[in-house]
Amino acid sequence: MHLDWFSILQALFLYQPQSPMLFPTMSFWVWFIIVLGIYGGMLHLKRRSWGLLWLLAFSLFFYYKSVGSFVLLFIATLLGEYLLVAAMQKYPQRRRLFLALAVILPLVFLGYFKYANFFLQNLSLLIGERWDALDIFLPAGISFYTFQMISYAVDVYRGDIDRGSFQDYALYIAYFPQLVAGPIVRAGHFLPQLKQGVWDKDSIGRGFWLVLQGLIKKVVFADYVAQYNDLIFARPSGYSGFENLVAIYGYGLQIFYDFSGYSDVAIGIGRMMGFDLGVNFNKPYLASTITEFWRRWHMSLSSWLRDYLYIPLGGNRKGKLRTYLNLFLTMLLGGLWHGASWRFVVWGGVHGLALAVHRFFFQGRLPTNFWRGLVGWAITFHLVLALWVFFRASTFASAWEVLQRACLHVDFSYLFPFLRARPLLVGLLIAGYLLHAVPMAWVEKIEYLFARSPWFLQLIVFLGVVQLILEMRQSYVQPFIYFQF
Repeated sequence: MHLDWFSILQALFLYQPQSPMLFPTMSFWVWFIIVLGIYGGMLHLKRRSWGLLWLLAFSLFFYYKSVGSFVLLFIATLLGEYLLVAAMQKYPQRRRLFLALAVILPLVFLGYFKYANFFLQNLSLLIGERWDALDIFLPAGISFYTFQMISYAVDVYRGDIDRGSFQDYALYIAYFPQLVAGPIVRAGHFLPQLKQGVWDKDSIGRGFWLVLQGLIKKVVFADYVAQYNDLIFARPSGYSGFENLVAIYGYGLQIFYDFSGYSDVAIGIGRMMGFDLGVNFNKPYLASTITEFWRRWHMSLSSWLRDYLYIPLGGNRKGKLRTYLNLFLTMLLGGLWHGASWRFVVWGGVHGLALAVHRFFFQGRLPTNFWRGLVGWAITFHLVLALWVFFRASTFASAWEVLQRACLHVDFSYLFPFLRARPLLVGLLIAGYLLHAVPMAWVEKIEYLFARSPWFLQLIVFLGVVQLILEMRQSYVQPFIYFQF
């Protein structure tokens, strides 16, 4: 068999719009093995600074493989942001001006690439004129690195962190595992690790386990269930109420396993290089209140919104009414951050309203017992799943159709025929939600045992996971859901 080396080299080195570099692709893992080997060699030779420069170079290459020439805009933004922060420290009498500019700079690009069409579309509706959408490419990860740039500038302004070198700052923003879909890492957490990071066998083993776990979540669970969800959400009126109901539970599982799977891989890769990127999910569907849910779901975003939006708005320091308003506005803007659509605004706004209602009526006012917790969990879980419908559906009409059919037209006589027709889907849904309920202490124990096990046992587990992925993978790699944000 003749190998087309030119095509192979193109796939490895050049940006290809139809096949960007994603974690579940062979090209990424070929590159990662090379990067990890060279990085480890530099650390072994006690050339840590060279190793960090190597990681920065690959991170920029990784982003080029994701967005093409837009990497130049990213580099220019990096440089501009750093110069503004430097000016903020150099000219203390104008600190607020340079902080404002440092916040505005990344927001200008985010606003154009993500929200220009949304703004123009709504403006055209108001003035009654025809509107043609602009041909705007949304660079992957722009929402995530915008938030990291803003938090860095604010933290330097507050005196919480030192500005550091441009290389350290650039690696903090561009570090490839978390660049395109988080977690949103704080500079105060990441930058000290550049000087004192720990790279040992245990961290490599734990990271490797998280990578395997994340790939199983993505390829085995999320991508398989996505096939069914896509059918229903594309034409909900063509399916029964029972099938729409299953799609609601299916998308709840899909989005959790897709996004937490990405986070596991990102955090695992970071650990394999000696970096701690934090924790991003903590069994969110076990929450018994909506407040608890947002302390467990996408924790890096929730804490960012709290520290850089909710608290600056006044938090809970300016009276009860203002507290409820601040909660609502924070989640409203959080919804808009997820996507330039009124569906996301409604999704975020209802979550904000639910947080305010919980705080006003229930927080600290009901006794804690098993039955109260069970009822609270059932309400919270199903509220979250219902709101995911607006997150997933392409239009409001489609979202209402799914919810209406699932709530008003369910015929459970479909249950056994559905089980016979789609046994693997049902099995994955049940297994997925049961695995989510496994106590965190058990999960950490398994991770610990894997990291301490002999290499040949790790190899056997790895080969088993690879075989499972090969059996379950689809004909094409589905992008992670949060890549679009």
